Amino acid sequence: MKKDVLYFFKDLPGSLRNLGTALWKAARKISFDKALLIWALAIIAGVFLFRILNRDIRANLIFATWWEDTLEEQTLSNLAAEFVAKNPGITVKLEKMNWEAIQKNLEEHAGENGRNAKRQRTLDIFSIDPHAVRELERRSYLAKLENNEKNSGNAMPVIAFINPLFYNIDLLQDAGFDRPPKNRTEFLSYVQRLKETGHYGAGLALEKPHNMDNQILSWIWAAAGNPESEKPFSFSSKEVIETLSFLNQLKQNLYPNPFELSETELLNAFGQGKVGMIIGSTADIQKLKQVKVNFGITTIPDPESYIKEPVFPLTVWYAGINSQSIQQEEAKIFLDFLKEKAGDIAAVIYAVPGDGVRSRELSRKDPYYAKAFDMYEAGDMVWELYSPDINSFYSIVHREIELMFRGNKTPEQCAQTIQQEWNRIAETTP
Repeated sequence: MKKDVLYFFKDLPGSLRNLGTALWKAARKISFDKALLIWALAIIAGVFLFRILNRDIRANLIFATWWEDTLEEQTLSNLAAEFVAKNPGITVKLEKMNWEAIQKNLEEHAGENGRNAKRQRTLDIFSIDPHAVRELERRSYLAKLENNEKNSGNAMPVIAFINPLFYNIDLLQDAGFDRPPKNRTEFLSYVQRLKETGHYGAGLALEKPHNMDNQILSWIWAAAGNPESEKPFSFSSKEVIETLSFLNQLKQNLYPNPFELSETELLNAFGQGKVGMIIGSTADIQKLKQVKVNFGITTIPDPESYIKEPVFPLTVWYAGINSQSIQQEEAKIFLDFLKEKAGDIAAVIYAVPGDGVRSRELSRKDPYYAKAFDMYEAGDMVWELYSPDINSFYSIVHREIELMFRGNKTPEQCAQTIQQEWNRIAETTP
């Protein structure tokens, strides 16, 4: 029995173990039964003391996100520490998880209401793939947020990025160009000339349907304007058909296998000097500066007759509260804090427009940031398209572009099919 007692106390926290050691030495002079009684009383006293000292802790939040891969080291941990200091009684544990892992966790714990043996692994707060917001809403995975921003439902927009055209300055100069293309005719001549110098003129990352947002629709918005304008947007318009025709002309000078290429792979190819021009996020600026490629950013080239303001699609970082969490009140406090700190997060990763407020200090110090914000302030922004069935729309656009590139459909036929799907999802969108 002595051995059982000793092994039991071996696993106690340090403070209780030290107290127990002192008591054990004293107890050796008395009977074992009395010693065991003293030990039991010590445990009860220690547990009681621990609960008194920690009586203010009412929530231990788990925040799962992949943002750390983009942010500077310690950015999130420093913010979490600041939050805990301002909110005694709430702790925040950061879990680095990609979207697939977060989605799996949500599915595994759906319907549990956070109360069974798995609860300690249930996420309270998580970052959200922007293309999954509507699906999360449909499956009731998000806790309700009051007074949230337009189109985002119960997903909290934290910071946003515009998606401009990136161009390799050295490759363009080697091809005889001292500036980026200003319109689509120039763009086609640039990519042709770049190919003649032994480089790929442009790249499109079309691996997944949701890549259509930045890689394809951004060209359409640049030509036809913001789809959120008051008039019903038409994908069968002259501007859209001409844009599809432009992309069809572009295909022969693209970086290889666009439908097998991810945005990360295309960005890496651009950073290695293999491709001259791509559409990317302002979040990519910091990454490209680190590989020391000589690049610039500009607006997406528009048709020659275009006289309106430039249009940029937005990529938004969302966060939400798990509807299965039993700590939703505390999670909302942290989510509000995260929104308040959006400017601090934006400043370290070129999140333009970030929280929509320009940093004059960064504008003075960094020409990339200044240029990106100038473009944002001069242009118009397109949020992710709103519809509970938007993924179906992206899939249709993805399929039609691939059929066009293969020569199985004309731009006019593609536009007609895309318009039919656009009409269908419009009927299901509140």
